[in-house]
Amino acid sequence: MQKVTNPLVWLARFRHRKGYGVHSPFAFRFITDVIYERHPFYAYKELDKALPFSKRFRQRRGLHLLLRLANHLQPENIVLPKDAWWEKRYLQSGCKTARIMCQLPKENVWLCLLKAPDDAALQHLSEQSVLLLDNLHRYRDWFKSIPSVVSFDLYDFGIAFFDKQYNKQYYKVNF
Repeated sequence: MQKVTNPLVWLARFRHRKGYGVHSPFAFRFITDVIYERHPFYAYKELDKALPFSKRFRQRRGLHLLLRLANHLQPENIVLPKDAWWEKRYLQSGCKTARIMCQLPKENVWLCLLKAPDDAALQHLSEQSVLLLDNLHRYRDWFKSIPSVVSFDLYDFGIAFFDKQYNKQYYKVNF
């Protein structure tokens, strides 16, 4: 959940902001209504008060994205790494009915957050699943090789949808 701090990276991705050049209605709505949503959500203030000062500026933007994503998708099951305590709080606030687990269940997973590549996790994902990969700039080759249908590259964060009703597409988004 690191914010892009290099201005050259931001400038190189400038033309990929706010959905410019995206022709898919699903992808455009997702970019504008979830990724670039700027209105304050109901839980931002309460959750941000609990964040340590060191995380408030570098990780808050990514944590807010997780809350908006959970609110948008309303998943039944969420799988997180054991050390993802802050991510768990924001995802739980976005979808209060979701079951949050640390291990992959036998049933299908709807939302899976990974901090590093995990091929075993891909076997548990179904067409309704969404995969989130933190530290994408380190694992971009692995992320591009997964069998997802619609993928969003946010430089530090990757979001992959596996629903086959959409056309296969890889979008770069300047987030």
